Amino acid sequence: MIFLLEMKTNTQSETEKIRKQISDWERGRIFFTEDFLNIRSQESVRLALMTLANEGFILRLARGIYCYPRISQDYAGTRISPQPETIAEALAAREKVRILPYGDQAAYELGLTSLRISDLKYLTDGAPRKISLTNGRKIYFNHTSEVKMFGYRCPTMQLICSAIRALGKEAIDSEAKRKIAYRLRDVSEKEFMADITIPPAWVKEIIMDIWEN
Repeated sequence: MIFLLEMKTNTQSETEKIRKQISDWERGRIFFTEDFLNIRSQESVRLALMTLANEGFILRLARGIYCYPRISQDYAGTRISPQPETIAEALAAREKVRILPYGDQAAYELGLTSLRISDLKYLTDGAPRKISLTNGRKIYFNHTSEVKMFGYRCPTMQLICSAIRALGKEAIDSEAKRKIAYRLRDVSEKEFMADITIPPAWVKEIIMDIWEN
């Protein structure tokens, strides 16, 4: 009985230690169970975070991934969960890998399709991985050995090239070209000339035509 009381006391103490550490962070921060190396037992960290999530102090986003949520000023203090794209970027930064949207997701981000993507798909130079979010959506990191895909200087150019490759030449009609041209306005000539050497020839031809006209 004494042992159980001591264990409960220790767990409560560690929960409050973690609560204080999180309180010092900026709201909106995404964090991981491994961020609490000052707590010796990872099981204690897990239990503490579960307690804080049940209280509503933090949000559990996926297994081992949490957020110290921003609070809405308009809807009675509603906690704001980060977008899945932000979660993917935080995970990539933590694991020190590069990611880029591809397929329909890249096209959606450019406004080339109105179809809302349920599951997010990224190419990565790291290990393949699937993250199941608590809201039911999934994030896929699919490994690619085509490292030149990560050589773009400009994220906009990277996104445009990825979207065109996914959609195919026939899908790039006048409306798609108009939307791509609008996004190209944010690309400097220096960035453009450096990045246009990376995509396949047929993608390069489409983008050059849009750029010059």
